[in-house]
Amino acid sequence: MSSHSRSNATFQNYAISLGILVAILLVMAFVVSSRSGEHIPTVDYRPDIEVLRDAADYPVTAPSEDLPEGWTPTSSTMDVTGPVEWTIGFATPEDSHARLVQSDADPDTVVGNSAKDAEPVGSVMVGDQEWEHLDSADWGALVLREEDRTVVIAGSTTVDEFAVLAEHLETFPVPEGADEEESEDSDA
Repeated sequence: MSSHSRSNATFQNYAISLGILVAILLVMAFVVSSRSGEHIPTVDYRPDIEVLRDAADYPVTAPSEDLPEGWTPTSSTMDVTGPVEWTIGFATPEDSHARLVQSDADPDTVVGNSAKDAEPVGSVMVGDQEWEHLDSADWGALVLREEDRTVVIAGSTTVDEFAVLAEHLETFPVPEGADEEESEDSDA
């Protein structure tokens, strides 16, 4: 009788096949796990500040460089053909969405387009500014109405996140005003 039995050969082939399948599954698991992190597209909205400053007759407001981690800018759109309007979209640290809109169009139109069906529910103090707070079941907004423009922070996130974004806004003056300040500084 031979030293190799049919049952040993079958078991050996079974073990080799099982080993190959396990190796394939481990490779697939590794590939899937390395790709499973959410990829949020980002944009650099900083260059748009200068474009808007040249086009707008109002001071431009944008998030400062020290916006907390987790705020990912996902879009930046502007319209300089009529009323000057700039919108920056963000993915927030709480996995929601918020957008900053500023425009010199009719304030009610800007608020209506940005705040959707949200209704006024009060006000929120952010720094030394009082923002109008609008809210609905799935959308909210903070609104700052100024003489020359309207600033709206709106989205599907919480009023606390709106306030964080509002706290980290900085204003860039209209370029002509900046030139006058520079000449005054050089005269001193």
